[in-house]
Amino acid sequence: MNRKLNRYILYLLSLFIISLGASISIKANLGTAPIICLPYVSSVISKLSVGALCLIFNFIFILIQILILKKDFEKRQYLQIIIGSIFSGFIDFSLFLVGFIHPENYISQILVLLLSCIVISFGVLLEVRTEIVYLPPDGIIVAISKKLNKEFGQVKPYIDLTLVTISLILSFIFLGHITGVREGTIISALIIGPIVRILTKYLDKYIEALI
Repeated sequence: MNRKLNRYILYLLSLFIISLGASISIKANLGTAPIICLPYVSSVISKLSVGALCLIFNFIFILIQILILKKDFEKRQYLQIIIGSIFSGFIDFSLFLVGFIHPENYISQILVLLLSCIVISFGVLLEVRTEIVYLPPDGIIVAISKKLNKEFGQVKPYIDLTLVTISLILSFIFLGHITGVREGTIISALIIGPIVRILTKYLDKYIEALI
């Protein structure tokens, strides 16, 4: 019973940690992390909150998973609809919490960006290891990983780069300039997956002991 409770607590914690890392990436002002890039750019275009756009895209991501896995899509993963809603609320709340972060030079921006990558990676590790319900964007990665028989960390950079590319196109079409996508976005896309793999190597046994 304690392990089951620990699993659910760690899972909810993972959602908040990921949202916190994503919000920190926005404050770095070097381009947002891939997981929040598309909702952020769409938020700038539509003037809706980042959390609201996260909710909309979560539904799209769930549909993509169903198309990929078809009969292999687990029924419990429909709970992503609820989890995605909770995460969307966490995003707007986290943005409020990190409102005090204002890096004043490029070095501090880089440091804030790296912090966001580590925070997101840790949250993703907890989310994946608890194996309850995936966040919709990560659900796509898991679905493709299963189809290709690849590790999560190997597939994630490619999905992240895809989301970034879509964000670039939307930004250019609707705003006439690029916003939300900079060097920090590319850095995040390239290093979050490997950081997840590194954290898994060193922290997995401790997480396993809890769940």
